[in-house]
Amino acid sequence: MSTRGLVYTALLIPFLTLTAYVLGTAGVIGFYEEMFRSASTVLASVDLSLSLGLILFWMYGDARASGTPFAPYAVITLAIGVAGPLMYLIHREARAPRARIASAARS
Repeated sequence: MSTRGLVYTALLIPFLTLTAYVLGTAGVIGFYEEMFRSASTVLASVDLSLSLGLILFWMYGDARASGTPFAPYAVITLAIGVAGPLMYLIHREARAPRARIASAARS
């Protein structure tokens, strides 16, 4: 695995652990109640939603250009947030060496 892939994995694992902890302790309903408890958390939620939307647009274009699947990572992004883009980047990095080898073989 590339250095980038290792960094993405190092970010993904604690994020998934935290997500499991929060959903396990607060539940999905409790999580959303907290998101909308104050103006500050609403702002953070809107900011996160807009950021993830922009990332989804980038992922869609990049997936088309690189031949990486988009739909599974879009669903994960919509369900649990940044785990989707991190998994997409891990997949993309894992494919990169194979794509370079295939490109070299065609030349």
